[in-house]
Amino acid sequence: MARRKNQQARRDEFMAAARAVIVREGLAAVTVRNIAAEAGLSSGLVNYYFPEVDELFQIVYGDAVDRFATQRRRTVEAIEDPRERLVAMIRSGLPVGPDDELCVLLYEFAPLVRRNPVVHVLRRSLYDRQVAIYQSILDVGQGLGVFTLSESSSAVAHNMVALEDAFGHHVVGQLSVGAHEAETHLLGYANLATGCRLTGQASHPGASEETGG
Repeated sequence: MARRKNQQARRDEFMAAARAVIVREGLAAVTVRNIAAEAGLSSGLVNYYFPEVDELFQIVYGDAVDRFATQRRRTVEAIEDPRERLVAMIRSGLPVGPDDELCVLLYEFAPLVRRNPVVHVLRRSLYDRQVAIYQSILDVGQGLGVFTLSESSSAVAHNMVALEDAFGHHVVGQLSVGAHEAETHLLGYANLATGCRLTGQASHPGASEETGG
């Protein structure tokens, strides 16, 4: 039993090291050698626990997908008012800045979606889970008479997730739209889509300055 725990602890070390290197240098630049260096261990140990480095990458990505979706679900479950839920959902889906570890991990794996079946399934699962959370919020709000949707809850939910993906790419890549501006745009669309003036002002944590490009 102790041996199994030690083995899992070692695998966790390599997962943490891989996450750090991917965020710092980009997935394309990651090698077994720099994962080992980050962990302060030998390349041979990485190969022992992960004979195929792709397995390590897939575990890291799967963990990021699950953490991201689970955190969002838990965030909105703690809120009763559908308007406040929708605002919280929007804010939880955007990077706080270009160094947002979890969002950077998710975007780094995007190029593999077409070629890696595991990443493809995980990415689709993430998208579907987020759409489902949005749709649930919208359906409850509509049922309570708080929202008057401009189109189906499914269509609005898909649009919200697609907008998050697009604007999040700008934030992480430091392109034309910063975190605060991205949130403002998403809240603006949500106002129109729900026929409701959502509570609160756009104020993304850690995004006092907008990135430009």
